[in-house]
Amino acid sequence: MTQNADIAIIGAGASGLAAAVAAAKNFCGNVTLIEKLPRVGKKILSTGNGRCNLSNTSLSADRYSGATQLLNGISEDYVSAEHFFGEIGLAVKSDSEGRIYPHSMAASSVLDALRFAVLSAEVNTICDFEVKKIIKKNNSFVITNGESDITAKRVIIAAGGCAAPSLGSDGNGYELAKSLGHTVTRLYPALAPLRTDVNLVKAVKGLRTSATASLIINGEKAAEQSGEVQFSDGALSGICIFNLSAMAAENIGKCEISLDIAPGLSKKELFIMLSSVREVRKDITCGELLTGLLHKRIGQAVMKAAIDISFNTPCGEITDRQLSQICRIIKDWRFPIKGVSDWSLAQITSGGISGNEIKGTLESKIVSGLYFCGEIIDLQGLCGGYNLEWAWRSGFTAGQNAALSIVGE
Repeated sequence: MTQNADIAIIGAGASGLAAAVAAAKNFCGNVTLIEKLPRVGKKILSTGNGRCNLSNTSLSADRYSGATQLLNGISEDYVSAEHFFGEIGLAVKSDSEGRIYPHSMAASSVLDALRFAVLSAEVNTICDFEVKKIIKKNNSFVITNGESDITAKRVIIAAGGCAAPSLGSDGNGYELAKSLGHTVTRLYPALAPLRTDVNLVKAVKGLRTSATASLIINGEKAAEQSGEVQFSDGALSGICIFNLSAMAAENIGKCEISLDIAPGLSKKELFIMLSSVREVRKDITCGELLTGLLHKRIGQAVMKAAIDISFNTPCGEITDRQLSQICRIIKDWRFPIKGVSDWSLAQITSGGISGNEIKGTLESKIVSGLYFCGEIIDLQGLCGGYNLEWAWRSGFTAGQNAALSIVGE
């Protein structure tokens, strides 16, 4: 069986749905949305812990890495996420840190707004269709799942990356792109926990602390993020760690994380403070020296890493040299990075279709009529709504340009 479409969009996630909305808005022909799962937008429901942090008020190129030149080609008709969603009936709001959410604080509201917009625009949606191959024939494409075909004048690949494969992202889009002559950069799990020595975090597993986390590569600080760090089973987690994970993934074997777990104090101020505590608690066992400054278990882990001393030793017996070493660990607690957690724990993919092979319109430079949008492109943002913002922006741009290219024929 063969179906015909003017514009076929492969992948009905965030960027694919946005592409469908934009394509239908600019074109009265057949727009077909193809999804391999039984329903559209499944991954959207898991974003932002089910609340869908869909954008951020502090948008700038420095929040992204990879093919950032593509940010310059975004359609002028895409004003903002607030504008885009406002036009399809979704109210949004921002929090004190600039993160934008649906007013309902429910990711399902975002998906519903997109579904309603696609339905109203009479977009043809085909689910349970896993694309196996795309063949370019003259001025059209043949999309097949091995049993049936869809022919289209334009194709937009919005199939996502490799992160969270249980939600439909298994990297198939990269294989489709490569079969059409495109280059895929090295792929890494990103916005994910970083694995370290199990013994270093065993005593503090399950705890959290505020910290400034620095990524050290070959002994030099390469990047820094602040926030809450979580100690998990053999790994460091938390938003600030996630934001360092992509760069860490590219430097496994030569990088480590340095945690400053008293970021509001200089080392000198910390030494003076702990000297006073040492005097006040001189008859108390030294395992309690840092209690109050840090969670008790974290404090004891720091003491163990800093000095070879029994926790039964009175605080008064800690020397200035030992106290200085404790301060050093608090301000620079090192964790060698052994790897990034697997794809199941990653929020996004670092790497993707090379930006050098994509025009500012998001059309391929290699295959005329082929467009890309979303996570499949080598462009990654920090935590905080930046990746979903790219999904909406790039989807809208690809969908609009694909539609206008047909209208202009």
